[in-house]
Amino acid sequence: MGYEIRAMSFAEIMDTGFRIVRQHFGLIIGIAAALYVPIAILGALVAPEPVPGSGPWASVGAGRVGYLIGLVLYAVVVSPIVSAAITFAIGEIYVGRSATVVQSLRMGASMLLPIAGTSILVGIAVIIGLVLLVIPGVYLFLCFLLVWQVMVLERRYGFAAMGRSRELMRGSLLRGFGITLAGAIIVSVVGGAIALVVGHVPLLGPIGEGVARAAGVAYTSAVAVVLYFDIRCRKEAFDLEHLARLVAGPEGSAEAGH
Repeated sequence: MGYEIRAMSFAEIMDTGFRIVRQHFGLIIGIAAALYVPIAILGALVAPEPVPGSGPWASVGAGRVGYLIGLVLYAVVVSPIVSAAITFAIGEIYVGRSATVVQSLRMGASMLLPIAGTSILVGIAVIIGLVLLVIPGVYLFLCFLLVWQVMVLERRYGFAAMGRSRELMRGSLLRGFGITLAGAIIVSVVGGAIALVVGHVPLLGPIGEGVARAAGVAYTSAVAVVLYFDIRCRKEAFDLEHLARLVAGPEGSAEAGH
């Protein structure tokens, strides 16, 4: 199922992100669930049982501490792989190609080290900005809003990815902030509603919460990918370039998105 690649309005970006997730729900949620469902289940298993008159962690035994350490390690290693895999799959879908869960996860795994290194650089830069005067931190956060899309879809990492994201976001910071804020609100409302309905049910509750988080990440990732291509259409005429590649045939279209 193809999507129209062009410069879009705020509402069109949000709607296209929703359509991508809805029309490819099994694929995208399947990738995201590889991280968020196990984390939700393990999180429920290691949650301490309250003991009257004791601190909140008084009942955490050695076994649960082991589970907790495993949970943290799993999240640290798998999170960037899954995030990259989701971005890759959505990028492929958006430009008219196909993707599978296994293919996307393999692609994400192949980028683990450079993505992790770049994420650390971005985090340090934003934290320093926040510590200094807050405003610079927010500014840098928005400048680096498309770092993930640049890393996964253009295979640029480190300072090159950060510079590319800043270049793309120049002149679009407020738009990026609005889209990010709107996406976060939508995800919070939907996730909160799902948690309210199934959160109290043993096992089903954690699974439902995990799926809700997966859906939220999938949606925000889809919106970010659409924003990335929207800005490239505005600044680099990517829509015309993409059309030319499609006309050129499979060999030309194979490079679309890079």
